[in-house]
Order: sequence, then C-alpha cells, then structure tokens
Amino acid sequence: MCRLLAYASTEPATLATIVGPTLSDFVELSKEHKHGWGVTTCASIGGVQERERDLAPAVESELFAEVASTKPSDGALVHLRLASKGLTVDLSNNHPFIHGDISFMHNGTIRPASSIEHLVDSDLLAQITSTTDSERYFFAILTAAKKMGLIEAIATTVKEIANTADYSSINSITLTPDFLIAVCQFNVAEQSEWTVPFHYELRFAKEDGAIKVASTGWGHDDWTPLTNGKMLVVNRADLSYKILDI
Repeated sequence: MCRLLAYASTEPATLATIVGPTLSDFVELSKEHKHGWGVTTCASIGGVQERERDLAPAVESELFAEVASTKPSDGALVHLRLASKGLTVDLSNNHPFIHGDISFMHNGTIRPASSIEHLVDSDLLAQITSTTDSERYFFAILTAAKKMGLIEAIATTVKEIANTADYSSINSITLTPDFLIAVCQFNVAEQSEWTVPFHYELRFAKEDGAIKVASTGWGHDDWTPLTNGKMLVVNRADLSYKILDI
C-alpha cells in the first residue's frame, strides 16, 4: 500500500515547481505511508535513470526536501511506501526500481510474491535485489518486453497477473526516456487496504507544460480519473497521450 506521483514535462523543473504548493499535501501522506520513499529522474534526452531513496518518512526527510527542491528533470517518479504485510522495511525494498533506462513503481499487493516468479526469465530473476512482489512484477514486464514492445509487455503482464494471481492492486507507473506509462488495475473485491474512497484510482492532469499523474488522497479531485482497467501512455517528446484498455 503506497502512494504514487509522477510527471513528464517539456522543460526540466523540480518536483516542487511542477506540483506547486500542494506538494506538501502529498508529502503529508507519508505520515501514514511511513516506510520511506524513493524518487527516480530520467531525462528524455540522455536517458540515464538517477535515484534517491530514504527510510525516513518523506515528511521528516531532509533528503526528500532537498531532492524535491533542487533536482530538476523533465521526468520523475515519486513513491511513498507503506510496506505490505510481511515485507521487510529495508532500503532495497523501496521503489522505484531501475533496470537500464527504465524505472518502475507499484502500489498494491500480489500474494505471495513468489506466485509471479514463473513470469520472470531466469537471467532477470537472478538480478532481483528485493523481497518485494513489486520488483518481480517489474521483471515480469521486462521478460515480456524481450518478445514485444514495452507498452504491449506492460498490458500483457498486467492481464496475466490479474487473471491468475491473488492481488489487491497492480497499479504501476513506468518511466523511460520516451514514455511515461501509468496503469490502473485493482481488485474491486479486495478493499481491505483502502484508506480513502477511490483509494486505487489514479488521476492525471495536463497543464503548464507538464503531465502529472498520481494516487488519490491529497486533493486534485478535479484531475481526470484513470479508472480501473485503463493505461495512460504519455509520449515524452511532445506530451501527447492516449488512454488504452488493458
């Protein structure tokens, strides 16, 4: 159970600039989602993933405040972690996860994490560094992407997990130099983790030269909903986007 926030913009800017004054409302969520945070940034030109993580809640973290106000980029992922039951609070378990020029974060639980390992090729399985279901989900996507494009690989993997696994949510956001891709896929029958109405729905907005997408619970109910079973694909070259059925 976590909170997600991401953006792609036409020009490099800090998280604080992109989100504006309401960033403090998002950060307040870390009082509940208190098991650390992670941020990845990746330029659309150059395409190198950079990451900062901390076990302190974002609201208490000097490093988070520094990253949010001094690290400009034209693309970023932000993850506030509330560890799933049974998972260790350890920096290696903090999202986002990185592989090459792709970073990835997930909100929800797939039970048990090992139930999706058969979707991960052995060479990638050997590279997993966390105990999370989330990194296994990410590497299942990377496995599928060996045979198809990344967007199709994400949709294919989400459908496979949704059809075969016990899960609360497989919401995710993926950042590459070319795309920002957000997935909304949750189990409507599994509401034990819900803390606010529409807990697993995502919302997005295109304004002021940026597309922002985030979890609910911190306002911005005027943003466009990304509803269950939908995927938002943003082309970072021009911020054009499309919404696809999963």
